[in-house]
Amino acid sequence: MSLKSIGVSPLLFALVACSQASPTPGGDQGGAGGTHAAGGSGGGVSTGGSGGTTSTGGGNATGGTTGGSSSGGTGGTVSGGAGGSVAGGSGGNPAMGGRQAAGSGGSAVAGGAGGTGGLGMGMGMGGAVTSSGGASAGGAGRSAGGRGGGAGMAAGGSAGADTTGATTVQLTQLHQKIEGFGINDTYNAPVPSSIFDATKDIGLTILRVGMSPDGGFITSGASGDISMVKGVAGSKIIGSVWTAPANYKSNNNVNDGGHLNTDKYTAWATAITTWAKNTGLYAMSVSNEPEFASCGSADPCNGNYPTMLYTANEMVAFIKVVGPMLQAAGIKVISGETSEWNHLWSNTSAGPDPGGHNSSDPLKCGFPPTNAVCDTGGGYDYGHYLAKDATAWAAFDIIGTHEYDSQHAYPWPSDVTAARKEVWQTEMSGVKWWPEQGPSSDINNGIAVATWIHEALAIGDASAWLYWNYSQTGDNEGLVLGSTDTKRHWTLGNYSKFVRPGYSRVEVSGTIPANVLLTAYVGPDGTVVVVAINKNTSASSVPITIAGGTAPASMTPYVTSSSQNLIAGTAVPVSNGAFTMALGASTVTTFVGK
Repeated sequence: MSLKSIGVSPLLFALVACSQASPTPGGDQGGAGGTHAAGGSGGGVSTGGSGGTTSTGGGNATGGTTGGSSSGGTGGTVSGGAGGSVAGGSGGNPAMGGRQAAGSGGSAVAGGAGGTGGLGMGMGMGGAVTSSGGASAGGAGRSAGGRGGGAGMAAGGSAGADTTGATTVQLTQLHQKIEGFGINDTYNAPVPSSIFDATKDIGLTILRVGMSPDGGFITSGASGDISMVKGVAGSKIIGSVWTAPANYKSNNNVNDGGHLNTDKYTAWATAITTWAKNTGLYAMSVSNEPEFASCGSADPCNGNYPTMLYTANEMVAFIKVVGPMLQAAGIKVISGETSEWNHLWSNTSAGPDPGGHNSSDPLKCGFPPTNAVCDTGGGYDYGHYLAKDATAWAAFDIIGTHEYDSQHAYPWPSDVTAARKEVWQTEMSGVKWWPEQGPSSDINNGIAVATWIHEALAIGDASAWLYWNYSQTGDNEGLVLGSTDTKRHWTLGNYSKFVRPGYSRVEVSGTIPANVLLTAYVGPDGTVVVVAINKNTSASSVPITIAGGTAPASMTPYVTSSSQNLIAGTAVPVSNGAFTMALGASTVTTFVGK
């Protein structure tokens, strides 16, 4: 949330993120699966055991652990029999600095279910992580593949179809609906109308505004911004609140955390509802960053300003009060927007940052989280505790989160079986102490921001993604640097200008070149959009097949590079549903066709 340094750190912390649940098999379930073999442990590299032999559906192999080696054990793989379902091996636990490979998902034949990607875990400082999703055949459901982490952080599987074969955009394999892209004006208003214009600029459609403790706007220019954005077709205004008044809080201060006193729940819920209704909001968050307390100026803190804490148990209790009030007023409810995405689904906090400091951890769960209080709802892990309480789960509509510190998105855990809700990433930027703090305006930073967006959409299944504020100097909290334009402005536009509200993300299957990230979308009118990030310092060529629907006659590229800002190139013909993407070195390119 601006003002604080909660930014990116590609894999500087250890986190276990669960893979999504396997789909229901297309055919009948097979008989009893075989047993699984466990990988060895030891001082060197251990290799995961082979999957058990099966007649109809096998068990999974568990990856080995390591002792003194710098390489993690390789996860085992399994193959399903006819009609059986399979699970991928568990990734090995790497030593510091090691490289970890998560288990490959099993392949299925004759109607079997797709394999679930292996679960990676462990902390490797500077290592890489890989995992692959299971392939499916013969009417199997969609398989969930493992997601590679960043420099040392392994994560469990998000959605992934077959990762072998031709790169294919699967138009009928739909993921989340896109609600839009946007920006905040809190502490920084007004925002220029141009950035909400898809013809002249990047076509944002969501504005997030802030409520002050006394029930007004945090920023005086917000009312003008609201009027301007409401005139944009398909736009949405959402709100959030940083803190209650001082006399409602345990620390009697609007700054530096403190908890909402339980005897003030109803009064504060009423104030939030009144403000949201009077402002004419589409949706209202019940708390901005419920797990962050401002804490001074020393690393990892960045000032003293309005913040308020909730434990997971407190969030469950409060949302059951405020949620029904907002819903009765016709306003969608956003859960407390966690500063760190990982705090949605665990008690694990990010760190260390480049200066060697862990994130602030105000609820004192620890690094790693060993405080027993946090294991019973006294810490973070907000999503799990909300999902455990049916009344609380019904009291909100959208899961809110930010992407600071870890600078990674995390998939919906397989153990959360409550009805899925939309996920909105409502605030992200480059902030003090963490990588990408800036100030910078170059294409490398533009690619980093595009990668944040890619992960939120492809791994976190986010329906919306918002940058922090429009203009700021001295760091990368603003989309632009004062009056100086930036490449992140335009790489955000590679998504927002073309992936419009109402579009759906679709599956991209097959082999994708190293250091190339792809997502694809389809609009209600059949428009096909493919966004490609080429992190390589050399050009890449990627053949693409469009399957499952009507392929456009051509795809027009729009390129953001060190010298171009969303410049349209020559349309590429699509022949028999196929075309080739030519990606320049260090570029973000959006291909659009209808």
